[in-house]
Amino acid sequence: MSVVIKGMIKPKDCGYCQFCIEEDVMFETEFRCSITGIYMDEDHCFPDICPIVELPEHHGRLIDEQEIRNGMNRVLTQPQRPTWNDTYNAIQEMNAVIEAE
Repeated sequence: MSVVIKGMIKPKDCGYCQFCIEEDVMFETEFRCSITGIYMDEDHCFPDICPIVELPEHHGRLIDEQEIRNGMNRVLTQPQRPTWNDTYNAIQEMNAVIEAE
């Protein structure tokens, strides 16, 4: 399961990240990601495994693709074929996983 932190901006690198923890390890300062538990290198660059992902700016409602498929499978079993309007209305009625910005 993922968590979205609304309003959070992805920092330019780990050194600016609120999840980067400074630790004293054997008389040296080390930086560790509190999410992944991985220690950072001296450059504090985002490693390839960084779990922070940006959503596109001004995105629309994000909905569950599987819910659409399940709904369309129910509609396709009906004797009459669905129209474009049926499909459009089904998508509009879906609950958003993440609301539009």
